Amino acid sequence: MKRFHRRLLASLAAAVVVGAAVGWLQQRNDGPHFLKSAPGQFAAQFAAPPGPDAPATRLELDELLAMQAARTAEQVEAARADRKTRIEKFYPALGFGAESPRLPALGRLAERVEDDVRIYVRAAKDRARRLRPYEIEPRLEPCIDDVRGDLSFPSGHAAYGWSMAYLLTGMVPERSAELRARAEEFARQRMVCGVHFRSDLEAGRIAARKLLAEMELDPTFRAEQSAARAEVRAALGR
Repeated sequence: MKRFHRRLLASLAAAVVVGAAVGWLQQRNDGPHFLKSAPGQFAAQFAAPPGPDAPATRLELDELLAMQAARTAEQVEAARADRKTRIEKFYPALGFGAESPRLPALGRLAERVEDDVRIYVRAAKDRARRLRPYEIEPRLEPCIDDVRGDLSFPSGHAAYGWSMAYLLTGMVPERSAELRARAEEFARQRMVCGVHFRSDLEAGRIAARKLLAEMELDPTFRAEQSAARAEVRAALGR
């Protein structure tokens, strides 16, 4: 129990540092690019996840332990390759080959969308205060190490993956099935590595859907989306 409390205190301290960094990001960017609603209002839309001792949490932890026991070296390598949030990770799902095309309009838009999603997901994380799975279950051995001390719900990684899938589906609807599959894979890598619960991933997907729907109401977003869409479709020869 003392070990659990030490982990809790360390996580809360790290969350304060990360929250300060997000505040700096908001100040630097003069707030979100495309979103107008308050981050706190967005966060309040999510029901609290089950607590560390809840039966539902135990089921999710057992699922992660089973995945850990079955994971292969190839799966770990793929999960680590998806550690970074980069729009290029979704180019194969769009139909591009091994050589990534130069798409500056899409790159700028994807970065701005990621900035906004990060701010609002952080607000939801700070409200839920859910510990990472390996902080509750010591038998879990994460295969990535860049998430220690951060909070778990919703998954920012899943939110990023789904936000890119929704963004790109609006540009190339013909590839919607491939983009959905890639977003699911991108999010699931966090379970492979034992750093997120399944319910974290679902909350990330919901967060992305809500935030992209709100962004589509913004005229600046629509203008940038239109330019990026023309760029992508031209590169695909569509």
